[in-house]
Amino acid sequence: SCRKLINGDKNELKSADRFQKTHTKRPIENSAYAAMTENCRAFKNERHYVTSPLNDEEAAFPLAYSLLIFKDIEQFERLLRAIYRPQNFYCVHVDQKSPRDFLKAAQGIVGCFDNVFMASKSVDVKWGEWSVLEPDLTCMKDLLRHKSWKYFINLTGQEFPLKTNWDIVRILKVYRGANNMEGTVKRSPKAQKEMKKNRNILEFKFKKILLLKCKPPYGITLTKGSVHITASRAFVDFAINNHTAQKFGKWLRDTFVPDESFFSSLNHSPHLDVPGAYKGEPETDTRTNLFITRFKNWGDGPFNYPCAGQRVRMICIFAAGDLQLLASRPELFANKFYLDWEPLALDCMEE
Repeated sequence: SCRKLINGDKNELKSADRFQKTHTKRPIENSAYAAMTENCRAFKNERHYVTSPLNDEEAAFPLAYSLLIFKDIEQFERLLRAIYRPQNFYCVHVDQKSPRDFLKAAQGIVGCFDNVFMASKSVDVKWGEWSVLEPDLTCMKDLLRHKSWKYFINLTGQEFPLKTNWDIVRILKVYRGANNMEGTVKRSPKAQKEMKKNRNILEFKFKKILLLKCKPPYGITLTKGSVHITASRAFVDFAINNHTAQKFGKWLRDTFVPDESFFSSLNHSPHLDVPGAYKGEPETDTRTNLFITRFKNWGDGPFNYPCAGQRVRMICIFAAGDLQLLASRPELFANKFYLDWEPLALDCMEE
């Protein structure tokens, strides 16, 4: 019972643990998706996609998404199904390194929807480099060709929504054009001693590269934050087409993890008049600047929560025992889930 798991029922958690140990998850294969999507009408019916707006409020407030994927086609398809609405727009980027049959399966799924499309450029994504940010920028540019959407949210294949589309719409209407992005200066390279040792090494490399460069252009405040954002259409247009943003992007290209600086720095430099920018101090762990875009359990500093699952490079991979925590979170999406490990966590999120 997912309801019992979400309520933290200890006996149900024990039953779930026994079930997962004796029932191996067998994901739907790439070839199966390629075959299923040969008949798009049947595919959408059998997979239970929402094919018309559920109410007038949602219909009048379209959203735009980028989805960056490289493996686990079933997990991607289930994420797409959870967030899919016919009034929204979706840009899908498949990593250049992904197997050909995975790409074919993704293309089959995308081809079944008029408002879902492949990114115009495929990138070989390498962690810590500009290539992590490039797919999102490509999708932003592609999505701007569609004129009706109001807000942009970027996702990866291992995430899942904590809110319905209607929830998200009602929340973002309250934002009235403001962006929601993580930002920190106190937890930047200047505060390495407060970070865990393995994170310190990465931050030191980041600081070392920056010290070799001149200051950021246009007096931009270098701010660290998540690559995951919720941004107004006007911000997306600025990030793609404004000369200041373009020059800042060029400045960041040879820095370490530029994806954690580009959006956040633009959003926390209010003198640039960036649409929807935050005008307070860039610290997302304060009550005045809550980062609702993504819930990640890092197990560190202000983002240290119990993890019933396993930690991989510090981040918690959610398990059935985390469902009660996830149900209580105010964020829009949670990261991260593994389809082939603790699959009941994803199953119950979906239910």
